[in-house]
Amino acid sequence: MKKIALLIRDRQAEAIRMGLGLTILNDRIDIYFTERLEDSIYSSPDMELIKELGLKVYTLREDNSGFEYLSPKDAAQRLLEYDIVLPY
Repeated sequence: MKKIALLIRDRQAEAIRMGLGLTILNDRIDIYFTERLEDSIYSSPDMELIKELGLKVYTLREDNSGFEYLSPKDAAQRLLEYDIVLPY
């Protein structure tokens, strides 16, 4: 099992769908939002599926409510632990 970090900046809905697709291989997927979340993301069915699958979601912005906040420094340290880091 590989540990994969998905860094989401732009095209957030598309990036989330890609991350969900990666779960089919039974790898560990953690999602990091680096920018302010689009309002539609909070209520999307994809976010519900992320919760159901137990994927970890982090944010590097304090104004993104509902997710664990990490400072950029803390996030950088965590990213060293992953086998693959996918910026999107």
